[in-house]
Amino acid sequence: MLDLEAIELIKQLKARYFRFLDTRDLAGLKTVFTEDAMASFIGGDYDFQLNGWDQLEAFYKKSFTGQTFGMHNGHHPEICVDGATATGIWYLQDIFVTLEHNLTIMGSALYDDEYRLEDGQWRISRTGYKRLWEEHHKRGDDINLRVKPIAD
Repeated sequence: MLDLEAIELIKQLKARYFRFLDTRDLAGLKTVFTEDAMASFIGGDYDFQLNGWDQLEAFYKKSFTGQTFGMHNGHHPEICVDGATATGIWYLQDIFVTLEHNLTIMGSALYDDEYRLEDGQWRISRTGYKRLWEEHHKRGDDINLRVKPIAD
């Protein structure tokens, strides 16, 4: 039988992850991960692993700034719950802007997650994605960015 309550709580957990990511809310991000969480990201020209909150925090702090930020949407979750653990596959659609390099990156990926129930709360114990496709676009001089999600 499906554990619909756990599935819904995990969906809300992943929604908070994306919101905290795009607003660079590091305190919030810490609440969605287990202390020993791991991450793996594979894209067109990168492939790296992060182990533990300290490495995750350093990565997110460096990657999301007033000059580099994005929009991440997770779609179509496939979540399987087994007691106090669960797995999930999410379809990612994202846009990432780097003003420093005058570049917009768009793409999609598949997130592969593991979750663990700790002290009554679902948390991400492992996350990561493999890119399905990725496009890089130079930002033209006629593009006027009026609002940024993260202050300088």
